[in-house]
This record gives sequence, C-alpha cells and structure tokens, in this order.
Amino acid sequence: MQSTTPKTPISSLGGLANAANKPSIAPAANGAVSGEQRRKSQRVLLRVKANIHVALQGKPSATLEATTLSVYNQGAMVVMKQGLPPETKVVLENIGTKERVGCRVARGTREMPEGFHVPVEFDSPAPNFWGIAFPPADWKPHDDM
Repeated sequence: MQSTTPKTPISSLGGLANAANKPSIAPAANGAVSGEQRRKSQRVLLRVKANIHVALQGKPSATLEATTLSVYNQGAMVVMKQGLPPETKVVLENIGTKERVGCRVARGTREMPEGFHVPVEFDSPAPNFWGIAFPPADWKPHDDM
C-alpha cells in the first residue's frame, strides 16, 4: 500500500537530541540503477540510526527515530514510523557521529511494510556527513556477479 498522506501532520525546523549507534554497510545487490537515482549521485546501501528533528504544527519540536536505507552524497532514504509531507524542513542527526545537517523532504513518502520511506535532501553540501567515500559517477558493477 502506498500513501503520501502522513499519519501526523509535520512541518518546519526542529530541536535536538542525542544517542549512540554505529552504521553497518550492506553491499549493493544487482547494480540496477534508475534514472532518478543517477541524477544526483550513486546510492550506497548503508544502515545508520538517525534522528529526525522537526517542529510539529503549533507545538515544540519533536524527535523522530529513523534508519537509513540508502545514502548518497546529498541526502538519504530513511525509514520512519510516520510519513512527512514533501518540502518539510527537518534536521537530520547521524546518531553515531552526533553530526547534524539541515534537510528537506525531497518527495512524497511511501508507506511500506517496515514503515514510511522518506527521501531527505541536504540543504547545503555535506560531503563527509556519512563518513564514507562514494563511488565515482561513472561507476558500474561488474556483469559477472
């Protein structure tokens, strides 16, 4: 089932919170990359615990738990317990490093069995936010795999 309507309306910029966690890398599978994925950079499958800080309408900021599904040098696809509308301003916190970056929800969210897939894009470049080196733009997996 797909949904672009969040269970809780959320907007604006939010507050602060901390926790500790280490990322784990999952290798890319078949190398099939859509045109949309190529438009910014190569995606890397990387599980990182994160917090999404956002202000609820008319209420103090809230901290929502998230985990990345994939990351790229300008953002990530995160999975959360609730969706967020497109263009929502948030602060993404990498729990392992405590680093934070301003973001926006890039497109509508999709409801999946494990939760809502929410694409977030950094407001300004943060090339070292994920602490990994990304493949070059012309990288392709070997066909013999």
